[in-house]
Amino acid sequence: MSTNQKIILARKHVHKGEMASSALSCLQDAMNQQDKGNFDAASMWAVKSLAYSVGIGHVDYKRASK
Repeated sequence: MSTNQKIILARKHVHKGEMASSALSCLQDAMNQQDKGNFDAASMWAVKSLAYSVGIGHVDYKRASK
């Protein structure tokens, strides 16, 4: 899965869950890193956002973390 696809998934879920503010912070970091061309860092932050928003058991987190 591309970095952009991970960010799209993170955006989709960013306001879900009890840790929405942390998910949003991670998503913003992902987008900032993507803008700078740091795609590995952007990918990591997008996955971390998903962990906060939907949790590590969610199918979208599992797909993005591979």
